[in-house]
Amino acid sequence: MKFKKLFKCSHCGNAGEFEYIGSRNINKNGEVKEIVGNKELWVSYYRCPNCNIIDIEMHPAGEKPDIPEEFFKEVLINEEDKENTTTDR
Repeated sequence: MKFKKLFKCSHCGNAGEFEYIGSRNINKNGEVKEIVGNKELWVSYYRCPNCNIIDIEMHPAGEKPDIPEEFFKEVLINEEDKENTTTDR
């Protein structure tokens, strides 16, 4: 059994039950500390059943995702990939 939530797809406009993929604290290593301080800032990822695009749900700073414990899955950044990326644009 998978966790699903009602969403409207930002890509194709489909409204329906989207499958939960996982959540990530985007301030885990202080990436957005200057914006939210030391609070956690969670993003949850869901897949559209119509076009398979991944949509996100932002949670208020300091609040954990409202995903039932048995379905919650934290998505982590691969440290090897992080070393090979650049911040220059």
